[in-house]
Amino acid sequence: TERLGDHAAHDVIRRHNAVVREQVAVHGGVEVELQGDGFLLAFSDPAGALRCATAIQKQFRAQNESGEHEEAIQVRIGLHAGRAIRDKDRFFGRTVILAARIADQATGGVVLASSELKALVDATGEFEFVAGRRVDLKGISETQELFELAWS
Repeated sequence: TERLGDHAAHDVIRRHNAVVREQVAVHGGVEVELQGDGFLLAFSDPAGALRCATAIQKQFRAQNESGEHEEAIQVRIGLHAGRAIRDKDRFFGRTVILAARIADQATGGVVLASSELKALVDATGEFEFVAGRRVDLKGISETQELFELAWS
């Protein structure tokens, strides 16, 4: 926002939000919360979450390569599977915290998944992951193994 100015930055955010919301709808997800430029999304199907993450990354890559927009968008996505506490339209608990911490570990253009999510989709053979890495996440006592989705 400081570099682009309020109006141009708002246009970038609006474009970002439109892509994410379109893909979430296509892949059966639910928008739980939006904080600035970060979404908290929920999916009943872990494969659907991975398909959505892949589609989001591919759509931003295509936009960036087209040269249609002056500002490129690269997003980082973190995914985890588990039960969360639901209070009306909001989700809470360790599962939500883990997903946020996993997203914090990703860089632009990367989709990171927890070992729990990976285990749920491994048998499908639909997804390929890069070798895992063990990380310590803020506020989580156990070391976590994260896997990068090979989406390109």
